[in-house]
Amino acid sequence: MAEISNDFSRRERERLDGRIAFAAAAFALAYAFVALLDRVGAPLAFVEAVSPCFTIAAFAVLGALLHSMRVSFYYAAGRAVPFEYAGFATAALVAGVISPFAPQFAARPWSLGVAGGVFAGVAVIGLYLGPMLRKTGAFSFSGLLAARFPSLAPRLGMIALACASSALIALAGEQSAVEVLTGLLGGGRKFAAAVVGFSVLLIAGPGGLRGTIWTASAAGAVAIAGFGWPTLMLALRGAPPFGDSEGAAGEVAARLEGWGALAHSTGVGAELLVALAVTLGIATLAPLLAPAVATRSAQGARLAGCAAFGWTFVFAFLIATVLAGAALSLTREGVGQQPERLPDAIYAASAHGLVTICGAATLDPASARRACAGKGASPGTPLSAKDIRVNGAFLLTGLPGLEQMGAAVSGLLASAQIALALALAAAGLQAFSTALGHEAIYRLRGKIDLTSRRLITTRLALLAVAAAGSAASALDLFDPRGLIAFALALSAATTAPVAALARWPRADDRDALFALLGGLVGMTSVILIAGDPRDGDVIAVAALTGAALGLAAGGASALSRPAGSAHAQAFVTRLVRGDGDVMEPEKGA
Repeated sequence: MAEISNDFSRRERERLDGRIAFAAAAFALAYAFVALLDRVGAPLAFVEAVSPCFTIAAFAVLGALLHSMRVSFYYAAGRAVPFEYAGFATAALVAGVISPFAPQFAARPWSLGVAGGVFAGVAVIGLYLGPMLRKTGAFSFSGLLAARFPSLAPRLGMIALACASSALIALAGEQSAVEVLTGLLGGGRKFAAAVVGFSVLLIAGPGGLRGTIWTASAAGAVAIAGFGWPTLMLALRGAPPFGDSEGAAGEVAARLEGWGALAHSTGVGAELLVALAVTLGIATLAPLLAPAVATRSAQGARLAGCAAFGWTFVFAFLIATVLAGAALSLTREGVGQQPERLPDAIYAASAHGLVTICGAATLDPASARRACAGKGASPGTPLSAKDIRVNGAFLLTGLPGLEQMGAAVSGLLASAQIALALALAAAGLQAFSTALGHEAIYRLRGKIDLTSRRLITTRLALLAVAAAGSAASALDLFDPRGLIAFALALSAATTAPVAALARWPRADDRDALFALLGGLVGMTSVILIAGDPRDGDVIAVAALTGAALGLAAGGASALSRPAGSAHAQAFVTRLVRGDGDVMEPEKGA
């Protein structure tokens, strides 16, 4: 029997690798064809647009082809994803989270701050939470915590908070994709929002977690190509930050601070607080934990975490290098130059609202000269650093134009960002719909629903959030960076204390409820007192205050009585020292 099972597994792996190789070859041929169009002199605007449009269409088709009506595939991807792909998918989702925070990776040390917290959070997922989640057989982290604390009030609280953080991530992903698409093509925002929303719905809706994971893996491959190609070209040219890089990091930090893309350094203590808050947020963020559910075993989840940690470094390096190169190139090409003698790429970006010259969006050299003259500058006066303001989106897309790398490279770089944003949005939608449709509605109905009705409920929840995300993106209501920061803070302040209590046999349902309420009260109080929730330091302090207050409230509640319940002690014993099978059998799984 063991030989038959091993032979079956080998054949399944060969078929999987074959399908992935076919998909990779299709993407490679498509992008190579775009490069050929660039070489033969096709219109630049057309060449730039082909790659992003192909990427969106290909991801939508990939998600639709992975449709399934089986619960085990929809919620858990069949528990058959090899750890290499699960880890790569996790890293791609993390790359989507860190893209709006790319200035932190380009101009700050990686040992502290946002970067240090991201790497530490991925390590916690890989070494601890991911294997524990897979060992129990749960469909989601909120489902595991709800099984540990099964009373109605803490269950609904944990599911509601998981839904909220996942929805914020989905909205951030959609908003990021729309910003890149409109910044590149200059088209209507409403049309771009509709296209992105429909594509995300096709990715996550038909296939659930299986569609999300394989789309995230494809997005990671596109991101490696999209960010890797201009990075390699910079290295071969010996251009900054590779060549003559002495003092480049300091110059990048100064420019990013001047453009408002990077907060001023507030010292080691503040950076340590930010790192701790980000660690807790990343480690307990539902969409990032989802790939661990699909691995074949707890050991596979641990190996996937190790792979995710390594790939996260690769993505972070490529993203940081592209942004640093763009900042240095823009400084070299713009600062000290006359407003009418800037590269065409700067005028094109300014026309799309990504760059302002002397406080105005300038379409051409003449309008740039008039804008600076209107500010009192005499003719021939060169631009200073403060005369140029840059949107963060341009810093991740403008390098090919500034360095004249070609329209194909520009389109592929935009495709990389759109791919990561689509994967992140799909993961957020999938985590939201699983928490609401399965962990809440299905279980509260006593698990009497038919499988088809359960999946329909889940997909309706997913459709509602996707539609809300499209509307918000069309109206440009939110900043993706702020949405992600708030989602991380919400997870750190509320989910992290409950996760800490979950392995304590003394903790019971009442204690989990107190931890949730304490986390919400602590986080909300700091934000209300500080006054500006868009400040990263405020969000970090709010998250840590909520986590500390929640843990203290839950711990004090647990210590106020002699011992925990028999259910709690049996659950923890089986989770820690037993086989980990603490979930009731899932209908249809």
